[in-house]
Amino acid sequence: MLDPVLPIAIYLAIGYLFKVFLHDNSKQLIEFIIYFSLPSIVFSKIYPLILDQRIVGLILMFMCFILFNLTLAYLVGKLMRLNRTYFATFMIMATFGNTSFIGFSYIDAFYGQDYIVYGLIYDIFGSFLLLVSVGMFIITWGNGKKNSVKSISKSIFLFPPAIMFFVTLVAKNFEIPNFLLLTTQTLGSTLVPLAMIAIGMKLELKNIFARLHIVSVAMILKMIVVPIIILIGFKYFYGIDQTWVKVTIIEVAMPPMTMATVLAIKGGLDEKIAINSLVLGVLLSLFTITMYTTYLA
Repeated sequence: MLDPVLPIAIYLAIGYLFKVFLHDNSKQLIEFIIYFSLPSIVFSKIYPLILDQRIVGLILMFMCFILFNLTLAYLVGKLMRLNRTYFATFMIMATFGNTSFIGFSYIDAFYGQDYIVYGLIYDIFGSFLLLVSVGMFIITWGNGKKNSVKSISKSIFLFPPAIMFFVTLVAKNFEIPNFLLLTTQTLGSTLVPLAMIAIGMKLELKNIFARLHIVSVAMILKMIVVPIIILIGFKYFYGIDQTWVKVTIIEVAMPPMTMATVLAIKGGLDEKIAINSLVLGVLLSLFTITMYTTYLA
């Protein structure tokens, strides 16, 4: 059960120890992730994917789940009367889940590699697209910058992974040499270790429980309340016997997204809420995912 998340814990520890004994290189690592690792993942995952009517239906459903989560996060954040920076960070961390790195690991461990494709669709066309659109809007608003449509659009369309997404859509009309796919797969594989090492470098153990009231509410909403609502909806309107449904519920229940944490920090939001949500969320997922998979079994 610990296998999917133990590497994540090790990467965090490596980053933290490197900072303690040497120096903090998190800024350079994050830049590499934004300009190389993330665009490579976008290309290597989207290029081979065949888009048909069933896939489009799944994409719309997954987007609805995330937007429902975001709406609840907005309402809860309003009730908590958070300041703008805390409010924006709370919404990001309570909405966007780690549906790829940790999500894929859990799917593979419990349901097999064949079902990772559902996690892939959820991640790229749900989590990723909404993060670089709606999520970037929230981050820009939260850091106090001018929130014009022009500035938001510029942030989205000049964001390297977003650029690569449109490049990939064009590239799907052509046959790409195999070495290019292999190169992007290799570069994309650097995302998890580099991102978690960068987060580890920013980690302050003395502050691990800072903003705990905000972090705990975000975790309860993201990893318990919303997944249970989605699970009940599936159970009474569709059923929970099919494996793709179980995979979807697991994806909904994922801890906060690594990429969302990186973007929140890069965008000037509250680092303590972002980092502590990520770290504590990974630890909490050991118990919550066990709970869901046991019930779904």
